[in-house]
Amino acid sequence: MGVIYLKSINDLKEVVPGTNLVLGLFDGVHIGHYQLINAARYMTKGSLSILTFDVSLKSNDRQVLLSLDDKVRKFLEMGVDYVYVFMCDEHFREISADDFINNILKKFAPNKIFCGPDFKFGYKALGNVDLLKQTFANVVVLNYVNDYDETKISSSIIKQYIRNGEIENANRFLGYDYYVKGIVVKGKKNGHKFGFPTINLELVANYVIPKDGVYITKTIIGNRVFPSMTNVGTHPTIDELSKPLIETHILGFDENIYGEEVSVKFYKKIRDEIHFENIEDLKNELYKNEQEVEKYFEITL
Repeated sequence: MGVIYLKSINDLKEVVPGTNLVLGLFDGVHIGHYQLINAARYMTKGSLSILTFDVSLKSNDRQVLLSLDDKVRKFLEMGVDYVYVFMCDEHFREISADDFINNILKKFAPNKIFCGPDFKFGYKALGNVDLLKQTFANVVVLNYVNDYDETKISSSIIKQYIRNGEIENANRFLGYDYYVKGIVVKGKKNGHKFGFPTINLELVANYVIPKDGVYITKTIIGNRVFPSMTNVGTHPTIDELSKPLIETHILGFDENIYGEEVSVKFYKKIRDEIHFENIEDLKNELYKNEQEVEKYFEITL
């Protein structure tokens, strides 16, 4: 049991054959992915394995919903026996769909294969579920749908919700609160000057960034959880930046945590990012936003 990272086809000697295999990128490990993996567990006997992919080596600009480490952790928490992670470098991109089947999937000698209807593989994503069914007798294809209204669930839809600032819709499809992780780094400390100190994050993955604005969030520092509000944007009132930054004001907190890894969970957008005429107007608005955070968690906790 465990996690096996496959850097090349030569590493497939570590594969445990005869497993039930679930295929997918699984970006976000959303509720549709949970449906698929749980169905695979319910419909099979013996070991259950996941074959997924680390696409960070393929494209440095590809935004993700989860870091690779967190994606793997979620699989293991679900009771998956083996997680195989294929590292998608430039050589992997050249593998044809037929070679993917003959030189990779057949090495697993899977009892059953499970995937979503949109699963693609091989060079230029030319391989699909029809090709899988032509090769393997036991291929189970399951749609990802919302149980409440049969709405299609996909990572791309969730990403669009986040980019639009529709965090509540994104969280409904994810099945958990969207979060980013990062290392606390030094900023310009402008917030300290008027009573709203913030932490700046150097993100550990190329996350999907929410639309510019102020959000109700929670910040996790070690085992401690704090209500917080997070600004995504270029803070146009003071020292405007050329690209968006994530800055989080943690309510009732003013410790030095530089160098620590923290998580910021997003719950709801309060407002768009606004240019204020002066610092006093900005402070007054931030006080209002802070009260909204306090009220939100009083209602929901």
